[in-house]
Amino acid sequence: MTEEEQFEQDYKAYVASRRAHLASHITPETIAYLEAEFQTNLPCYQTRNPATGEPVEPNPIMAAIRDGQREVILWLKYELSQYEKQQQKTNP
Repeated sequence: MTEEEQFEQDYKAYVASRRAHLASHITPETIAYLEAEFQTNLPCYQTRNPATGEPVEPNPIMAAIRDGQREVILWLKYELSQYEKQQQKTNP
């Protein structure tokens, strides 16, 4: 086995381990809580306060934070779906 093949095999094992760990600790309820807590259903740039409906000036820093929170949740969902897909392949 070449060094490159060994690296690829080790990386695949690492990814499988990471996904298994996430799947054992991150539940659908956790994802739902994070989505509600960070209001990821809202656009990144807010022109109104979500709580009061009052007009607000768009804040690029807050938009970046909201975008980052949304991306983390999307990544968690992706990793969990890939774990489920792999589990279905190995345990039909």
